[in-house]
Amino acid sequence: MKAAPEQSVLAALARFNAAAKIGDAAGLDAVLHPDLMYAHSNAKVETKAECIAALVRSNIDFQMRDGLAVHVYNEDASAMLHGKTDAHNPGGVIVPLHFMMMWVKQGDTWLLVGRHTAKLPAA
Repeated sequence: MKAAPEQSVLAALARFNAAAKIGDAAGLDAVLHPDLMYAHSNAKVETKAECIAALVRSNIDFQMRDGLAVHVYNEDASAMLHGKTDAHNPGGVIVPLHFMMMWVKQGDTWLLVGRHTAKLPAA
């Protein structure tokens, strides 16, 4: 049975998060679009190569919070994800973030083409 488009995008997000957590360059390469624009909460913007290098070095564990919104557009060709996550760094620092991610579908594969985060205020 074919998964609903929203579930397919969420599966791609899970692959991204898993690859980031273990610093898997090949896994990240497989889920990131060549034209990736990866914007951090400090306004730094990275290309695909820069993003992969940074995530391989940092091994960040993105833990999604409840309330993730998924919107699929263009007959299942693009999707926007919007939500909150806690970025757990190996040194024990946890950064709460708000994010928006843009995904595009190439063939049967969802690729992350854009991401922007903002730090959430301390609780």
